[in-house]
Amino acid sequence: MAIRIVIVDDHDIIRAGIKSVLKPHSEYEVCAEAGNGDEALERVEEFKPDILLLDISMPKISGLDIISRLKRVSPRTKIIIISVHKLGAYVLKALRQGVSGYLNKDNVAEELILALSRVGAGKVYLGEAISEYLADSVKEPKKKNEAAAILNERESDVMRLVVEGKTAKEIAEILFISRRTVENYKNSILKKLNLHKTSDLIKYSLENKFFDV
Repeated sequence: MAIRIVIVDDHDIIRAGIKSVLKPHSEYEVCAEAGNGDEALERVEEFKPDILLLDISMPKISGLDIISRLKRVSPRTKIIIISVHKLGAYVLKALRQGVSGYLNKDNVAEELILALSRVGAGKVYLGEAISEYLADSVKEPKKKNEAAAILNERESDVMRLVVEGKTAKEIAEILFISRRTVENYKNSILKKLNLHKTSDLIKYSLENKFFDV
């Protein structure tokens, strides 16, 4: 019996590319696709796939923010993140939430089948680019690690979304909190990092590679 897969990415061309990689391998069957988090939850609940290939950056709600909900609707589904983001903060958060693999989009053609094989065998797979990035981060701690140490998890979530260009309203909807709470978190972040305004926060993040944008 083929291993059933659901692909979630908001770009048609990315989904098509993943399907082209899988096409020569009859042991894998793409049973459904989704273009956002809401559709992902619906498809996973309907098809209960063996493996879910999930993007992080999507409209309305990010892949990272629905992992726990996906796990609830289909506990046996194994999740592999396929993303442009290779920052350790993303990888660690995903792993803590129970994903089984993490690939960089640039390496999908070379690594996807190996990742599926490893994950299908009950192992965790981190792509080569991800592993190298994590190793470099350990060898050369940067200012981003200082920030990670003083921001709590929710502040880090808010900071990530701010750097991605989300408005306070969008952040509130993604994190299921009020706009006032978002502003409180932003003010707390600025205070902890000794910054003065949102543009300073974005500049700080880019200069110190706190997030891959």
